[in-house]
Amino acid sequence: MLGFAIVDRQSAADATAIWLTSRTGRTSVNNTNAVVISHDDPDYDMKIRSLTRDRSVVLTTGTEPPAGFVHAVNVDAFDDLIKRTATHQDRICEAIGDYNSSNRKDLVIPGFPPTPVLAPPEAEKPQFRALTVANYVAQTWAAWLFTDEQRHRRTRAPKTGETPWIMPMELNSQTISVLPDEFLERVQPEPVA
Repeated sequence: MLGFAIVDRQSAADATAIWLTSRTGRTSVNNTNAVVISHDDPDYDMKIRSLTRDRSVVLTTGTEPPAGFVHAVNVDAFDDLIKRTATHQDRICEAIGDYNSSNRKDLVIPGFPPTPVLAPPEAEKPQFRALTVANYVAQTWAAWLFTDEQRHRRTRAPKTGETPWIMPMELNSQTISVLPDEFLERVQPEPVA
């Protein structure tokens, strides 16, 4: 999956806006491209497909998905990612607390970013509605990546390289998860063909 394509296509509008949101670093996420396509463009369908293929499509509130989308989700799907991130943060903090108790240590509990909030768009136009959702998706995804990176940092002892270290076996994966598996199942990318 290349990332997310945020699509705003309202029946009263004369154009569709698409913002692409991508992972740009280990724990960083940014909006990487934006396009507004007129509904009367003769290549409308081809342009929509070229922007959304191999990306998970996220629809803004009130968007009518263009024909042929297979896996598009509404923006409220990210409520689930926020909950999963909060649960993951709690499990990480609990593991650090357990390690501190059993090893008489005083390791610092990580500070996590604030919970993302979907703000209202700056204006009721496709590009602004899509940008608002793209920013929300980026913040939500980055919060997950930062959280899992905090878990990952505590899987291997820095001096000895021994693993497991602070994290229990069920949290001891040596890779940073792009997204939780259950959420990835929900946000499948659109087919390439």
